[in-house]
Order: sequence, then structure tokens, then C-alpha cells
Amino acid sequence: MTITKRLLQTAGLAAGVVGVVAASAPESVVGRNARRLADRLARDVRYAVASSPGILYRLAGREPDPNVSDDVLADRIRSTIGPVEKRLDVPRVHIFVEDHVAVVHGDVPDAWAARMVEHAIMNVSGVRGVESHLHCGLAPGDTRPSRGAEIAEPPSPALEALLEAARDAGANGNARPAVHAVLCAFGDRMPAAERDKMFGHLPSDVRAIAGPVHRHGERPARLRTVPQLVAAVVAEGGIEPAGADRITRAVVAVLHGIVPEDARDIAGVLPADLRELWETAPVGRS
Repeated sequence: MTITKRLLQTAGLAAGVVGVVAASAPESVVGRNARRLADRLARDVRYAVASSPGILYRLAGREPDPNVSDDVLADRIRSTIGPVEKRLDVPRVHIFVEDHVAVVHGDVPDAWAARMVEHAIMNVSGVRGVESHLHCGLAPGDTRPSRGAEIAEPPSPALEALLEAARDAGANGNARPAVHAVLCAFGDRMPAAERDKMFGHLPSDVRAIAGPVHRHGERPARLRTVPQLVAAVVAEGGIEPAGADRITRAVVAVLHGIVPEDARDIAGVLPADLRELWETAPVGRS
């Protein structure tokens, strides 16, 4: 700190000396050049004064306090990955933090971009684990931020059925985030082989909003009951808790009807409470 203070004092003194020279001969070539140099030195000194605390903080090897609330940690993560998103030219990803485990979902162009985002989050002070639902490959109609919006293709009949079920159950304008949340939470409960088999029978636009989960560090406990599944759906975002149970049941019921060839195999890998949910007859539409 003492060395930095002396450097700042020296730079300030130099700027003052050059300013005196500029004032003594304001219209001469030397005076004009000295005035420009004085202005530049003054700006550099002001910048150094403003940034020196952060520089010293990093040089000392210090990190932000890891023992913060989940909300504060989520804001810290969003601030950290903002430059990463801009550099990769990807749409903004969504972050939720529970017990210092970051849950991230969104669309990125490829696996390399997903790894960059995941690693950036894992390196944030306070993060104990990352649960990534990032989907690799932008869905039809999605674009990079630098290209602006494009006209989206119409959804497949399967996706339209899922969206309609979510809307009928109360999701209204948040139908797409609701379907995403239910598919992610339900699919994550299944063994990877069975989940991949089920997703393999779904249209590409449904797979695009239900992508696989990648984890680093700690992971949450396995879901075993319907209330736990509903809580995971709420945690994914886009659903109000009051209507989450109804929306979850509606979307799962329609999913059951979309993949009848996999229904029995899926039931065989689910715990009793979720198996009963899965085997419930599809709900009717009003």
C-alpha cells in the first residue's frame, strides 16, 4: 500500500510540474504539448486512484467472502459470467443457486461454449458445485445476440401439445419456461441411458428445451417424491409455486402420451411415488 501511495504521489507531482510548464507558455508548441501531457497524466492518476483498491485486493490473493447467501452468490455469478457470455456471443443463461450449488440453464452454440460457462461459474468464490442444463445447439429461431432476432419456426405437434398443457394448467405466457423446467427436472431423475432413450424419441425442438444435465462439484440429492419433483421444477424458474404441482402433472401426463413406446421402461426406473405420477392417465383438456 505504501509503494502504491508513493507512485500515485509521484505521478500527481509530475502532472503538476507539467501543468506549470504549460501555464508559463500556453501558446507555444512546448506549452500546447505540455498541456496535453498534463491532461493525460491527470486522467491516468484519477484512474489509478479509483482502481488501486481492486488491484491491491487481487494482488494480495484475496477472494470475495464465500460464506454469503444464495441470492448474493447468484448475483455474483451473473456479474462474473456476463463478460463470458459477451465474449462467446451467446444468449444470457439463467442462474439459480441452492445451498451454494449453481443451477444453470439456457442455450449455447456448442459443447465448448457450455464448458466455458460452467468453468467460469465453478471458479466463482462460494460455489460448491454446478448443475448445468445448458443445451448445446441453438434451437430454431434462437440467434446469437450480435445477430438480433430472427423469425422462429413453428413448434412441432409434440412441443405444441406440451405448451398447451402447461398453458391450460395455468402457466399462461410462461408456458415454454414451464415445459423446460418440468422436462429438465423429470428427465434428471431418470438414469442417463433411459433418459437418452426417451429424448431420442422426441422431436428436436422438444429436446432443445430439455437438454442433458452436466455437474461439477457437489450435486443435490435424488428426487424420490412428487413434492420433491415439484420443488425442483420451481427451482428451474419460470413457474409460480402456487401452480407448480398442477403444471408438473399436466406436462408429465402429456409427455407420457408422446412416448408410449418408452412408458413401461420409464416406469421401471422411477421410485414408487413418481411411478404413480407417470402412470396416471393423461389429463383431459378443457
